[in-house]
Amino acid sequence: MSKRWLSLRVLAVEDGVFTMGGRLLDRAFLIGVLMHNYTVEKVFIDTVEVDGLDATEKVLSFINKSKPLDLVLLHGVPYAGFNLVDADRIHILTGYPVICVLDRKPDMANVLKALKFKFMDWLERFNILKRQGEPIEVMLDGNGKLVLSIHGLTLEDALKTLKAITFLGKTPEPLRVARLIAKGLPPPILVEGASL
Repeated sequence: MSKRWLSLRVLAVEDGVFTMGGRLLDRAFLIGVLMHNYTVEKVFIDTVEVDGLDATEKVLSFINKSKPLDLVLLHGVPYAGFNLVDADRIHILTGYPVICVLDRKPDMANVLKALKFKFMDWLERFNILKRQGEPIEVMLDGNGKLVLSIHGLTLEDALKTLKAITFLGKTPEPLRVARLIAKGLPPPILVEGASL
């Protein structure tokens, strides 16, 4: 593995709990973890509106506090319900490559149905999803199947990068760390002063 792959500065973003007792909350934590040379350099904590449209701006804020970067990792496009992160827009605005790492391909017919049922602005949200392109299914060295949406990298470079930063299972380490932090936090409603 070249030195380039071993010294990446990667920002990974994950959301926290957004339901409690079977009901949707108003806000959820959004966590950004900046890793470099396999070390956590910074952790960013903010909140996003559940089913809102502020997640893209919050991710851009994390990026501005993390420069320079080599890669942005997202767990997908929807955060905190249907608060959609526009990975394509993030790549265009920042020039940084973005990889969305999903466990499975979304069923777009069911997603469209849910959006139409739940949101007056369903078309805007659906267009954000369509801009992300068709996710690609890949195998990561016997660790299992991943579904990727890649912006600003070739598939070959994306796979090299993911292999270099994945140690346990199939989740890239920065995203795994962000997920551990995000899922370890209580919902913002239970944390005093969490209306960031």
